[in-house]
Amino acid sequence: MKKVDKEQWFIVGLEVLAKDGFARITIDNLCGLLQITKGAFYHHFKNIDGYIDALMKFWLEVNTFEFIREVDKLQDTKQQLQQLADMAAYASMRNESVIRAWGYSNPIVRSYVSQADATRLEYAAKLNEATGLDAKQAMDIAVIQYSVLIGMQQVCSDLSAEQFKELQDVVLNKLK
Repeated sequence: MKKVDKEQWFIVGLEVLAKDGFARITIDNLCGLLQITKGAFYHHFKNIDGYIDALMKFWLEVNTFEFIREVDKLQDTKQQLQQLADMAAYASMRNESVIRAWGYSNPIVRSYVSQADATRLEYAAKLNEATGLDAKQAMDIAVIQYSVLIGMQQVCSDLSAEQFKELQDVVLNKLK
């Protein structure tokens, strides 16, 4: 019998979100894609809500906390800000957009989107403050930076990562 670990479930889930949207996050679809039985699903997850919760926890870890840990390895604040912007530009815009849209109808997803937004804003504000801005200015700039990122993900989802990064850099340079 084929064995599938939890991370494989999450990778497939994120692929489904990117290709087909959140309506295709079903037990039948996931099991079909992984070519395993529903029993294997229930071995790992109590129900679809349990899977969604675990998937969103994985998404938050990979697309927020791993970013922060990676950026924190750098010592120079300007390098940190640029690294964070670069990582955001090359992250899956489609997943971010789909997950954000899913959050409007799913309270589990909504709570993770809210946590991601709060964590990302707090971190960006911390980096902005390290450049010499006072706390209010740092948060104001973080809100603008993050809003531009989210807005670009929603409106410009067909851009390549390179095009997205170029536009994002224009905005970041204007805010410096």
